[in-house]
Amino acid sequence: MSNKPSFDRRLPITDRYGVTVQIAAEFSGISRSRIYELLAAGELEGKIIHGRRIVVVQSLLGMCGAAPSAKRKICAE
Repeated sequence: MSNKPSFDRRLPITDRYGVTVQIAAEFSGISRSRIYELLAAGELEGKIIHGRRIVVVQSLLGMCGAAPSAKRKICAE
């Protein structure tokens, strides 16, 4: 048995610089293909680091914070 520290610990998303497209999709609740579309359109900021596409977390949080609420308004008649 090894005494090496475990690297399975994960930082909260807000403490990270960037996340993979997969994690961005899971966090936001939208598809990976839509994340790629948003990156291509410049609506999300991304970087390619060592051949991997990374979504900048602050950009993702900003996009999610700017999204309209899912609650529907009930109109009084």
